[in-house]
Amino acid sequence: MIFAKSHIELHNIRNNVERVKKLSDNVVGIGPLGIGLDGLLTWIPGAGELYSLGAGGLIVLDAVRARAAPMIVIQIVAIILIDTVAGSIPVAGKAVDVLFTGHKWSADMLTKHMDDTIYFEGSRKDVQATQEYRDLLARIQQGKERRRVVFLG
Repeated sequence: MIFAKSHIELHNIRNNVERVKKLSDNVVGIGPLGIGLDGLLTWIPGAGELYSLGAGGLIVLDAVRARAAPMIVIQIVAIILIDTVAGSIPVAGKAVDVLFTGHKWSADMLTKHMDDTIYFEGSRKDVQATQEYRDLLARIQQGKERRRVVFLG
């Protein structure tokens, strides 16, 4: 199956996203700035675009596996496409690719979305019988909880 079924798989997704983020936009850090494979490969014709699309595709796949909301997936795709297209512009695109950290933005967006989501292992039917779910449902109904709920089963 493509979708994550457990918290361990979600943990692995988070690790994959962090790895792509670091490789793409922060292999070499200089103060608050960093450069990664995305910025370095932009100087090789075609290689930067291929890397950007491939790394971005991994983030999108992980977003789908983590059952991110469709709007988050669309935003991640848009950021990756902007990053890839901007990097393909002769001369100016090289500077943009170094400064525009699209993979980092996308990865941060996905990890924040995952942090704002409550994941339950099992199906909705299985989870509804648990006290933890009933407590969460009560907090949501009282307006004390505003996070998304996802069932992994």
